[in-house]
Amino acid sequence: MQTHKPLVLVADDEANAVLLLHRVLEREGFAVESARDGMATLEKARALKPDLILLDVQMPRLNGFEVTARLREDPETARIPVIFVTAAAREPSDVAHGLQLGADDYIRKPYDYHELVARAISKMRARQLEDRLQRRNAELEALVRVGAEFNQRLALPELTRRMINIITQEFSARFVELYLFDEDGQPVLCRDTLREEIGQAEALALLEHPGSVAGRVYRTGEPFLQAELADEFDLLYAQGLRSALAVPLHHHNRLLGILAVAHSEPDFYGESKLRMARSIGEQAALAVRNAQLYAALHSYAQNLEAMVEERTDELRSAQAALLQSEKLAALGRLAAGIAHEVNNPLQPILNTLEVAIEDIASGQPVDPQSLRIAEQEVQRIKGIVTRLLGFARPSAGEMIPVDLSALVEEVILLTQKQLEHMDIRVSSSLQDVPPVLGTPAQLKQVLLNLVLNAAQSMSGGGDLSIEVYPEGQGVALAVLDTGIGIEDESVGRIFEPFYSTKSEGTGLGLSVTYGIVQGHGGTIHVRSQTGEGSQFTVWLPCQRSNSAPPPA
Repeated sequence: MQTHKPLVLVADDEANAVLLLHRVLEREGFAVESARDGMATLEKARALKPDLILLDVQMPRLNGFEVTARLREDPETARIPVIFVTAAAREPSDVAHGLQLGADDYIRKPYDYHELVARAISKMRARQLEDRLQRRNAELEALVRVGAEFNQRLALPELTRRMINIITQEFSARFVELYLFDEDGQPVLCRDTLREEIGQAEALALLEHPGSVAGRVYRTGEPFLQAELADEFDLLYAQGLRSALAVPLHHHNRLLGILAVAHSEPDFYGESKLRMARSIGEQAALAVRNAQLYAALHSYAQNLEAMVEERTDELRSAQAALLQSEKLAALGRLAAGIAHEVNNPLQPILNTLEVAIEDIASGQPVDPQSLRIAEQEVQRIKGIVTRLLGFARPSAGEMIPVDLSALVEEVILLTQKQLEHMDIRVSSSLQDVPPVLGTPAQLKQVLLNLVLNAAQSMSGGGDLSIEVYPEGQGVALAVLDTGIGIEDESVGRIFEPFYSTKSEGTGLGLSVTYGIVQGHGGTIHVRSQTGEGSQFTVWLPCQRSNSAPPPA
C-alpha cells in the first residue's frame, strides 16, 4: 500500500535557498512545494494544506510575521506547524515576536540540515499526536452526546427518527438506513433518509440484494466497511454513493437491528469511523431495547391487576433495564462537566510530550520530571473515566456493607464540575455513622438522581447541602436545595411512575429512586415550599438492624 509523504511548503525569496531545501527534504522522503513571496505562501497553504511550512522572515509582498499572523487567523490553516528559517531574526525580541504570532520554532541561517530535518519531523509528529488526541476526544464527546440523546427518547418511532437525524449529522452522511428485527430476525421497522418507513417485503428485498451493505451485515452479523462501492449499489439506491459502512445492533447476542451510512465520496469512511459506528451501534441497541421495554412497562402499568402474576418476571427485567436507562440519562446530564474534566489534563500532557520529542530528536536526555507530570495527568484522566464507568456499569445487585459518607463524597466528586458551571455551592455534613446493607451502584444512583434534580431546580444558582447522620436504628441521608420548590398538589405524586413536574423527562427518575429505597428496606420523604427549596430525606436501616423506620 502506498504511504503518504508528508508535504513541506518552503517559503523563501532566494532561489538557491529553496533549491537546497528541496533537495534536502526530498532526499529525506518529504514531498516539497515552494513559494517565493508572502501572498503566494498564503495561497498555497490554503490550497495544499501542507504538513509543515518552512518560512523566511524577509519576503516580498508580505513578510514572514505577517504571513504567520494571517495563517493563524484562518481556521483552515491555523493548525499548520510553522518554522522560521531565517538569517534576519537575530534579536531575542524578534524570536519572541514570531512565537507570539503563532510560529512553532526558529532555525537561524546558516543551519545544519540534520537539525532542520529533526526539528521538522518533531513538529509534525507533535501536531499529528495533538490532532489524534483531539479527534479521539471529539469522538468520546460525540459518544456521550449521542448516548444522552438516544436515552432521552423512549417512544420507538420518535427514537428511530431521531437516530436517523443524529447519525446523518455525526457521519456527514448522504444516506442512512435503519432496520429493526423481531425475535425471528424478520424486519419489523425500517426507515431511511428518503422514506419515513419501508414495508417488510421491500425491506427483505433490499437486505437480500447483493449490493446492499446492510444485507452483508444481515447475513454475517459482523460490521462491514466498503471504501469503494460497486455499481450495483447505485442500481439499488440511485444515489451516486461511493463509500459506506454498516454495523449490527446487538443486545445480549440478539440482532436487534442494522445501521448503515453512505457517502458520495470514495474512501470517505475508514477504520476510525467504523470504530465510532460500532460504539454508537451499542448505544443504539440499548436505547432500542429500553424503548421496547418502556412501551411494555407502560402497557403493564395500565393493566397491572389482571397481569401481575403472569408478568412478574418480565416486569423485573424491564425494571432493571429502566434503572440502567435512567442511569445513562443522568450520565447525559453530566456530559459537559465530564468532558471539561477530561480536557483540562490534555494540555500539560501534550506540552510534555512535545518537549520530550524535541529532546529525543536533538539527542538531549528526556527530563524524567516532565514525564512524571504527564503520567500524573494520565492517571487523573484514568480516575475520571474509572468513576464514570463505575456508575455507568450495570449493577450485579449484590448487597454489601456500604459507607454512605464515602458514597456522598464520590458523588460530589462526580458532579463537582457541572455544579460549579451552574453556580451551585455544595456543602456537606457527614457524621460518623455505621454502614448500611445495600447495593453501592443503586444507592449511588439514588443520591445522584436527588442531586441532579436539586440542581435542575436551581437554574440561576443556589446552595446544595448533603447531610448524613444517625437516625434511630438506621442512617439518614438528606439532600437540601434552595431551588423553586414543589407545589403542594405535586408533593404527594412525585414518586408515581410517569408523573413529572418538568416539561421534559420520562417521569421515572423519582419513581425508580423510590423503588430502590424501598428495596433496601428504607423510606424516602420530601418537604418543600414553593420559592424556598426542597429537602429529600432517605432513611436506611443499619447493617444488622431490622427495626422499623422512624416516623416521617
